Order: sequence, then structure tokens, then C-alpha cells
Amino acid sequence: MLFGAVFAKKSCVVASESFVCVENGASWTLDLTNAGFAHDECREVCFFMPSQRLLDDNSALCMYIKAGDAPWEYCGCVANAKPSDVFTLRWPVDEATGRAHPTAAVGVSVEPLASALEKEAALVQHKETFAKRVAEDLFRFMQSFQCEGSSNDRMVVPVNILTRWFDKFQNRFRRDPNFLDRSRLDIA
Repeated sequence: MLFGAVFAKKSCVVASESFVCVENGASWTLDLTNAGFAHDECREVCFFMPSQRLLDDNSALCMYIKAGDAPWEYCGCVANAKPSDVFTLRWPVDEATGRAHPTAAVGVSVEPLASALEKEAALVQHKETFAKRVAEDLFRFMQSFQCEGSSNDRMVVPVNILTRWFDKFQNRFRRDPNFLDRSRLDIA
């Protein structure tokens, strides 16, 4: 076994033998369409190599997910230096219906470690950008309570501001998880 995956809360352990080889032993796919569980309910996966030194030190196993006709999305990688990790799965939804696609797959490929590390850096950058946009949304919400005539270096807000903001944010995020990617907030 070259690698394995454990889908959290589904008690489903999948070994590399269950994946279909698609490219000369360097790429594999696993169709989750008839896996016996709803793929969109799987929010995390533990991806692992059962023993170190299965790859050379300049290679990594990268995991991707795909739903419907959406492109493959990078989830993370494992390598000899880090033989296991837990990845968050953000399944694309059907934009027309707002629901999960009926088809989904997981892909794994052997890639140069340098390329995998670049993808990891981009993933971290995306998370940092997302966190900044959440903070900007909170700041804008708090600004809406600022009274006329108050100074620019102080903001007077209600005691329950965080609860009110979080309820508003959570409702909006549930309706449209991508709203922060489209909005261009800037608090300078």
C-alpha cells in the first residue's frame, strides 16, 4: 500500500488499492459517487503513507478533490518528512442549484516536493486572506454603530456587538460561502 485515506466521521478507510491508476503509477482517482456515504458530508480526511521512505525525498503525494464538472482542487500533501496530515474538504457546489454535485472524486498524484510546497504556500495565503476579510467584515459592522461626532480613534459599540455580528456573518456565510471572495473590503 502506497497511501491511504480515512474520511472523518464516516468510518471509511480507503487504501491505495481502491483507487484507479490513471497515469503510469503516478496518479490515482477514487470515485465517491457510490461510496455509501454523502461525499459532501465528509469535511475532513486523514491522508497518510503507511511507512516512511516510500517516496524519494524530492517527491510528495498530493491530494485533490473534484465534484461534478468543477476543476480539481488541491487539498494538501504528504511526504517522507510529513507522512500524514488531516485536510479540510471544501466540496464545490452546483452553482445552479446551490446543492452538492451528485458526483465526486478524490485524486492523488506523485509530484515534485518543490511544486507541492508552492501549493501549500498558496493554500496558507488563501486562508490568511480569508481571515483578513472576516476581520474587515467585522470592522465594517462595528463602524456602522459609530456615533456622529465621535473621534476617529475611538469607537463606541454595543456590548453584544460580537454576538450580533457573528449571527449576521454566519447567516450570510450559510447562504453564500463565497461572499468574502467577491467583496473587496479594505480597512487600510
